[in-house]
Amino acid sequence: MPTVRLYSKEDCHLCEDAAMILESVAARVPFDLQVVDVEADPVLRKLFGEHVPVVDFGGGTRLYWPFTPDEVLQALNGVAGTAGDVRSGPAVNGRTRDVVLLADRLIYRLAKHWVLFAIFFIGLYAGLPFLAPILMAKGYTAPANLIYSAYRFACHQLPSRSYFIFGQQVAYCHRDTAIYVSLFGATLLFAFVRHRIKPLPWQGYLAFIAPMAIDGGTQLIGLRTSNWQLRTITGALFGLGSAWLVLPYLEEAFQDIRQSVNEKLHLE
Repeated sequence: MPTVRLYSKEDCHLCEDAAMILESVAARVPFDLQVVDVEADPVLRKLFGEHVPVVDFGGGTRLYWPFTPDEVLQALNGVAGTAGDVRSGPAVNGRTRDVVLLADRLIYRLAKHWVLFAIFFIGLYAGLPFLAPILMAKGYTAPANLIYSAYRFACHQLPSRSYFIFGQQVAYCHRDTAIYVSLFGATLLFAFVRHRIKPLPWQGYLAFIAPMAIDGGTQLIGLRTSNWQLRTITGALFGLGSAWLVLPYLEEAFQDIRQSVNEKLHLE
């Protein structure tokens, strides 16, 4: 006798309707009906929680609500009807469960340690331009040129507006240097105050970005010429303000993700 699983949950009148349809079909074509509460299993809840009732006939064939008795019969016979919504998918076996659980655990770890990932990637992006002139000075021209080429998409790399190390140009300009180094430093600091700091109000953010806009804008239209000190200071203010604005919101979002996954898997 074939086994048919009905994925459902409590207080679901559609699930009750689906069970009545399956019972009526089972009276004509016997099969073993198993009703599975998706709320009792974190993997099933993730896979079917938003779609119940779902009928699984095995062999990768599932019938999603709404469906009729005739469509149930067709699915039992291995024939997908065209009137209903019959979908095929992998059976919820041990491997599928392991993959879903692994994905949830990886998401949880990312949500818990996202600041460390941010520090690493921002530090990498901020630090490589300083490595380029060191490599060039040591004679490793190929990797140095690779870094210069990669950062050329994001920066004009004008020598007159760039720092130099060992007589070689840093791979981004004064302003970009200040932006990304300050962003990296602010992210490092945020790791220690993440639970106490609130997002910067947009009015405050304007105060951080306005100096760079004025400095860069007036130079762009030819009213004046900036210098390395102003480019560095205004870039640093922009980086610090951006970190203060964005990082607390990211912390809130990742905390919600962490709490959601923990409620399902009880990882804490």
